[in-house]
Amino acid sequence: MSTEERARIEREVRGRAVRRVRAKLGLYWHFACFVLAQAALVAINLTYTPDRLWFVWPLAGWGTALLLHAFAVLQTRGLSDDMIEAEVRRELTRRGLA
Repeated sequence: MSTEERARIEREVRGRAVRRVRAKLGLYWHFACFVLAQAALVAINLTYTPDRLWFVWPLAGWGTALLLHAFAVLQTRGLSDDMIEAEVRRELTRRGLA
């Protein structure tokens, strides 16, 4: 393997790692905002309208979105990566380059 090819592979691996770390940091920020906002909503609800518990609706909606975000970020070697690689191989084969 040439040094140029090795450098290209290392840049590609580093780029993927940076994207994954940024995605995880985004998830952590999302979780922190979720916890703070939900705590505020619970406090507001229990202070001003304790007879009607409406905070569960934003909790359920945003909680669902947070779970989907976590699933997308934390899955290992995502299905989409495999699908992209398969499509690239298929196209290269179709063009006679594989």
